[in-house]
Amino acid sequence: MKKALVLALACMVLSPYAGTSQTRRRAPQKRAPTSSTSFEEKKQAEIRAGRQQIATQIKALTQFLFLFANISKGIETAEQVNRLKEQTSVGMPPERIEQSKVKLKESIKTVRTGLDQLESSFRLNPVLMTYYPNLAGVAKLGQTAESQTGAGTFDQAGRSLITAVNKLADALVALR
Repeated sequence: MKKALVLALACMVLSPYAGTSQTRRRAPQKRAPTSSTSFEEKKQAEIRAGRQQIATQIKALTQFLFLFANISKGIETAEQVNRLKEQTSVGMPPERIEQSKVKLKESIKTVRTGLDQLESSFRLNPVLMTYYPNLAGVAKLGQTAESQTGAGTFDQAGRSLITAVNKLADALVALR
């Protein structure tokens, strides 16, 4: 009887622990996202990145155009003063004018390179390729501005870059 009582008491004491040790709680499994949702998220991320690239290029170009206008106007004024052989504060030695032109040409080349890279990133990206027609030709506008600067027609180069900014703004609107 003592044995039965000890056995019953042991069963009662150990039964709650035995029951809890046997149950296994499983955390709810997270479902893997479906491939269409994952693809759609990746596509939207690529489009956002494309918008950011265009916006960055627009900001850089507008800032450059602001500086370009002042510098090119200064060069043109200094050249005119030197041609008329006037003695004013806006006159510059011919060497300094040439240095300014060279720096301006290098800057335009950098702008053109940025436009080339932007255009090719859209052309080569499968997601952004559908938006490429909105951007096509922007690198050519940069190249035109570069050759116009080389020819000394700064005003026309500035107009070409403004056309590029307009095209970029239109492409940004089209990117949805």
